[in-house]
Amino acid sequence: MLFRKKVVEEKKHYPYRNNISNDYSVWDGMSIIEKFAMIFLPCMMCFVFYTVLEITELVWWLRLVISIGIVSTLITLIWILITWLIKDY
Repeated sequence: MLFRKKVVEEKKHYPYRNNISNDYSVWDGMSIIEKFAMIFLPCMMCFVFYTVLEITELVWWLRLVISIGIVSTLITLIWILITWLIKDY
């Protein structure tokens, strides 16, 4: 007991993370393709809904508001579904 070496715990190494702290962003762990998809896929969905709404011949700003509302609703529904599925995890 007197001459026993102290056991040194090794710090965990997390790949793709710049720091070890608990307050890190999910954005730090994403690849460039995932970041690109997170930004541009909702924009592309909004554009698709906007072009589909062109057949209604509404004013351009009303079509834009409707398409942004549809995309926001879909993102919110996906978020609610995922939160509900993993709440007991």
